[in-house]
Amino acid sequence: MDWLARLNRAPSRIALGEGVAEILMWGYAEHISDNALHRHTFSEICQVGAYGRGLFISQSQEHPIQPGDIFIARPGVMHQIINSAHPEMELYWVSFRWIPPCQSEESDVITLMRNFDKSSVLISTDEDKRVAVLWNMLRTLASDRLMLGWEAQMSSLIAALLLAVAQVMAGSEAQLAFESRGPGPCETIVQSALRYISDNLDRPSLSVSEIAMHFGVSPRHLSRLFARFISMSPTDYIMRSRLDRSRSLLIHTDIPIKEVVALTGYSDVQYFTRLFTRRFECPPARYRRKMEPYVYNLSQVTPP
Repeated sequence: MDWLARLNRAPSRIALGEGVAEILMWGYAEHISDNALHRHTFSEICQVGAYGRGLFISQSQEHPIQPGDIFIARPGVMHQIINSAHPEMELYWVSFRWIPPCQSEESDVITLMRNFDKSSVLISTDEDKRVAVLWNMLRTLASDRLMLGWEAQMSSLIAALLLAVAQVMAGSEAQLAFESRGPGPCETIVQSALRYISDNLDRPSLSVSEIAMHFGVSPRHLSRLFARFISMSPTDYIMRSRLDRSRSLLIHTDIPIKEVVALTGYSDVQYFTRLFTRRFECPPARYRRKMEPYVYNLSQVTPP
């Protein structure tokens, strides 16, 4: 089975945000012949390959096309391809229908596809080669041996291709003020540092200097970021996290207190007891007894 036949047996319903793209056909011609004026009820995205030139005629308007150009035949519109050079052009295309959700809150993908639908752009250059790269990736994956996860890979690449084309055709309407969305670089450092602390709480040697070095900042800068985003120092956060985890272990497990101490990065039971008592106003052993109705007795668990 060649790559095109296999591509046509790939998943035909592709999730795009809350909507669905229904793939009707994948096409490829090493040399596309001139065709007659015609129309269809679906969208057809085409891209000129490595060679060939010609005209894309849509609604009696002639649009020159050359290698790398992307053009679209929209539903119900009379169109035609005519070659103007030798050899005849190489062409990739996909026919699909975009099915929006019945009801949904506005999302980036829904907005993009609506802008794509209403766009008057019929032809565009693939300036950054993203669309061509995705075509090549699809062809490569369809040519390779089948492996577990193949359909999921194909679905992801198909979605990426359709969205990339929609971005090109929607033009400036597809631009997103990315800098105003999501966490900034400083907040990202703090979020990553919090995960790092959580993953390494059992290590007594965990230090502010180590965390700062891991994320390429100075201990002083890391301390400023913690003060700004979580209103405490890294040292205080580490101590609080150790004590919160020890409290959880005391309540939900029957692990001996000495092991709880080790699992939360303390090496001295007496020091741990002093800190725990100060935080929760009760020594660890008494705290566990007080919370005994909630203790998860591991000895009563039946193995699956």
